Amino acid sequence: MEIKSKIIPAPGCRPDVKSDALRVFEVLRSGGLALVPTEVGYGLMASSTEAIQKAFAAKKRRPGHAQGVIGTYQLHRELHILPDEKLEMVRTLHQDLDMSFAIVAPFRSDHPILQQLTPATLANTTKNGTLGIYIGGGSLLAELGRLNDEAGQLMLGSSANLTGTGQKFRVEDIDQEIKDAADIIVDYGLQRYHIYGGRPSTIVDFDNMKVLRVGSSYELLRERLRKYWDVVLPEDPMFDVSSPRTLEPEEKPKGETTKGSQMVTGVQEAKKGYRQRLLGRFRRSKENY
Repeated sequence: MEIKSKIIPAPGCRPDVKSDALRVFEVLRSGGLALVPTEVGYGLMASSTEAIQKAFAAKKRRPGHAQGVIGTYQLHRELHILPDEKLEMVRTLHQDLDMSFAIVAPFRSDHPILQQLTPATLANTTKNGTLGIYIGGGSLLAELGRLNDEAGQLMLGSSANLTGTGQKFRVEDIDQEIKDAADIIVDYGLQRYHIYGGRPSTIVDFDNMKVLRVGSSYELLRERLRKYWDVVLPEDPMFDVSSPRTLEPEEKPKGETTKGSQMVTGVQEAKKGYRQRLLGRFRRSKENY
């Protein structure tokens, strides 16, 4: 009998998205809990009540806490009730501009896939007649989402951290009790949006065009909504993209030259200050809609 490793890829092996996603899908289908990479940090994924409860216990999260659906653009189209122009807006942002974000909108409560949820889980996944679905998040989530869609399996997720401690962008930074709870761990190393200093995903209510949570790549989403649809959302408190995106060297007295090392040091100091401010503001952000 073949014994499969809990952590993939195995030492000395490289990521294989199709194979790795299939392994995760099989764990979810059997009622297990998966720890997987996403662009906004590592997350715990579940498709059964038992796995959801297991994740909550590991995170030391109170019962009844909100949780989100992790899905695909296709699942969003099937579940959400939005006018055509809003659906096209989401499609353009996600498919043409390759953006990842969470969509909140009214939903079809009679859809068969939602019947998999217990009344208590459904209540924790919805709010005031709306449902949140995170789409995107990287190639592994895309392939996993495709497998889930084909099987009619719903996947719920939350960040892989103890409640209130912020996103984790490397497996080695995740608390041991979280890793112990997972039935499979996909380790793809450092994740893309670590540069935002711990921000979770951006959440937008597309029915009312209202930002519910400023998260990773919010400044891009805000700029594109303004540029292509004349939709104006509040400014990002940490990113000012109104001025030209050019770094100019400091003017030096006559006879002196600008040294590359001095410029690099200045940029590093600026980044360090930004990250400290960002962490202070967003570390306590709620993890889920």
